Amino acid sequence: MTVVVLGLVSSLLYGVSDFFGAVGSRTRSATEVAFGALVVSGVTVLPAFAIVESRWSWSAVVFGALAGAAAGVGVLLLYAALAVGPVGFVSPVVALMSAVLPALWAFSTGEGTSPPAIAALAAIVVGGVLIGAEPDAGLRPRPRTVVLTLVTGVVYAAYFVFMDATPEDSGAVPMLSDSVAAVVAVGVLLLVSRRRGGAAAPPTRREVAVIVAAGLTQGVATVLLVTALHLPGLAIVSALSALYPATTVGLAVVVLHERLRARHAIGLLVAVAGVAGLALARG
Repeated sequence: MTVVVLGLVSSLLYGVSDFFGAVGSRTRSATEVAFGALVVSGVTVLPAFAIVESRWSWSAVVFGALAGAAAGVGVLLLYAALAVGPVGFVSPVVALMSAVLPALWAFSTGEGTSPPAIAALAAIVVGGVLIGAEPDAGLRPRPRTVVLTLVTGVVYAAYFVFMDATPEDSGAVPMLSDSVAAVVAVGVLLLVSRRRGGAAAPPTRREVAVIVAAGLTQGVATVLLVTALHLPGLAIVSALSALYPATTVGLAVVVLHERLRARHAIGLLVAVAGVAGLALARG
């Protein structure tokens, strides 16, 4: 039950973070927004050392750094894809890939689960995709958006696999290693873009607030996610990640006035049924 709750709350918070990232990337470059959000996220995870018992090891640092590099590149690609939209295409496709690919990896490496749990996982993934399915039929993704979305899905899947490989007793160590690597990876890209395009104008207060909000929610979500990944159940956590479009698209409907369709309500019901079934299957 614990891994279900942690994975669920983490997923919904990532959805909030992605929404703020998408909003910020509409007035600033995706690289700037991603870098700022990752810095704030890194600071947010530091208090975890005072809460969670942590043990340093090479595997915790290295796999955490690999996950962080994937996360940094993934956030940058995701913000770039969300900025050109539509949100309702990008979110469900990334959610589907980042849920299914790690689950397939987990099953291929011997992680077992019961048939009811597998059915619940499938319902969660299907529900997440329906929730995020194109809110506005008039918005069609461009080829660039499709490519960015597919690459983002693969990169995010790699994040789950790398972070799951960190030792169970490493606590907050991979979170810190993750954050540092992500900031460095995106920071290098930001420096390169600044040299090519010149210095950008300072962000407005609103833009700073949006970036900070994206980073705070991402940081808290990361702490919950890593805690969940240190428990048995990579397939479960990755499947629950498919629910993040519920908050991303929900906020897009309320704030950006993207249209909501019946399929979203159906997706929500399917996803809720899946989460409930998973909780029962896990006891």
